[in-house]
Amino acid sequence: MAVLAALFFGFALVGLFGFGGGFGMIPLMKTLALSHHWLSIAAFDEAIAMGQVTPGPVAISATFIGERAAGVPGALVATVAVFLPSLVIVVLLTHWYAHLRRRPGTQHVLHATLAGIVGLIGAVTVSIGRGVIRDAGELALAALIALLVWRWRLPYWGVILGAGVVGVVLLRPS
Repeated sequence: MAVLAALFFGFALVGLFGFGGGFGMIPLMKTLALSHHWLSIAAFDEAIAMGQVTPGPVAISATFIGERAAGVPGALVATVAVFLPSLVIVVLLTHWYAHLRRRPGTQHVLHATLAGIVGLIGAVTVSIGRGVIRDAGELALAALIALLVWRWRLPYWGVILGAGVVGVVLLRPS
């Protein structure tokens, strides 16, 4: 029961403070999962990578972490908890959205928050990259993919599928 309570309150905080969607939640989820020893660093990085392959939001990684911590009940509690704050906030703000949107102060807060989110996404990219890029071939692949996405605006699903194929064919351990 203590693990379920920790999952609920921990993932509710992740959902509440994970600005910028799933990528903003990754550092919070990582701290939560590692501080409670629910996952190793390698298992966490793999969970995030697999979450990118599957359809749906990055926040669904909470389901995987919850399952590792407390089985099916843990998966259910973590999933509900991570999405609950957003649901409550959206329901509450729907009533006042039109009024808040026109306020100049609100726009300044949103612009500052977006800048912070870009920084968080960059930090997450570097953090995960350090754990999964182990040699020059993997670094070259990551740089090539970044160039392809930036220059030709390739669809993410295609990039993920292509990187997976390249990883299986060229970068598998011998």
